[in-house]
Amino acid sequence: MNINTLVFSTLLALGLVNTGAYAMDVDATFNELDKDSNGLLSKVEAKMDAVLKENFAQIDTDQNGQLSLNEFSKFIQ
Repeated sequence: MNINTLVFSTLLALGLVNTGAYAMDVDATFNELDKDSNGLLSKVEAKMDAVLKENFAQIDTDQNGQLSLNEFSKFIQ
């Protein structure tokens, strides 16, 4: 993960980024974090982003130990 993605995802999560290109940027950020391309973020993958790591349990609304794109998107909003 590059520093730009980390900064973007953190700023987006904090609501400090214009969300005009929201869907594309959220998808791109999620896909970059999803290293095994299985459509889910594991705890290991989420640890690459400090905000996700710190809030993983809260974001994982179905408590299955993984973050879906839907859970990720809802958190970012």
